[in-house]
Amino acid sequence: MTIPEQEKTDFFDSDFCQHKNFWQKRKVSVLADMVFDFHNRKYFRHVRNIAHRQPVRRILVTSVRVPKRERRLHEVFRRLRNTKHKVDFVTAQMRDKGKFANINTALATVKLQDYDWVVITDDDVALPPRFLDGFISLCEVMGLKISQPAHRYHSYTSFTFNYRKWNSLGRVTRYVEDGPVTAFHRDAMAYVYPFPELRWAWATDIAFCNAARRNHHNVGIVDYTAIEHLKPAGQDYPMQAAKAEARAFLSRQALRPDRRELFRNMEILRDIHPDRLTYDVPCPMGLPATWPAARP
Repeated sequence: MTIPEQEKTDFFDSDFCQHKNFWQKRKVSVLADMVFDFHNRKYFRHVRNIAHRQPVRRILVTSVRVPKRERRLHEVFRRLRNTKHKVDFVTAQMRDKGKFANINTALATVKLQDYDWVVITDDDVALPPRFLDGFISLCEVMGLKISQPAHRYHSYTSFTFNYRKWNSLGRVTRYVEDGPVTAFHRDAMAYVYPFPELRWAWATDIAFCNAARRNHHNVGIVDYTAIEHLKPAGQDYPMQAAKAEARAFLSRQALRPDRRELFRNMEILRDIHPDRLTYDVPCPMGLPATWPAARP
């Protein structure tokens, strides 16, 4: 479904962007995550087997070092080291410029062609055990070139779309957020790097998702490896200035995103079998519900 230009709404006036986390302030969020965790145990053996069979990948993890928060970043890096993959780390000291300008500084010091994946992470995130093993294997199973883990319900997120989904291992979508954890396959790095150096970084994700679509690459969200973002976005900078910068950037790129187009699940990975993957493909409006799709 394509939205006519005259019916499109400003992405940054969306209720999603103004979302005040419903679950974070309620104890039910913890219970919801417990139920999800118990339900997802049925996937554990199959995901473990896929991760075991997957070749060792070279992964570069990069982040910005924020003064007085180095301990948090070290803890995130410690969790990311717990993996079968070969992981290197590169950081940049926070300067008076945007997140991705600092990330560009860090990445300029390494040979990106040596890595299969680049993972950009913030320091205010809690990761599940052996996060990279499950996350990277599911990204590759689904053919994702740009991806993010879903959010747990007891997590701060800008968009309700990014909460973990029931009975889903992962989703091919049209939108991936640029934090707190975002992964780029080497094929995607060829056209997203260097990243736009916006002061507040808003709309960077819209631009790289659009670039992936132009290159016929999948982007998506991995629900099985949901993370918890420990801090609300937008508390440390002026949101109105961030919106104004984002709108100007999108105008220069001739992009006019609409949330109804971006916040769509194109395919949902429901199950993994030794010889096939089981997907649901949401139908366009006016057609029957969903139908199963199998992939070899």
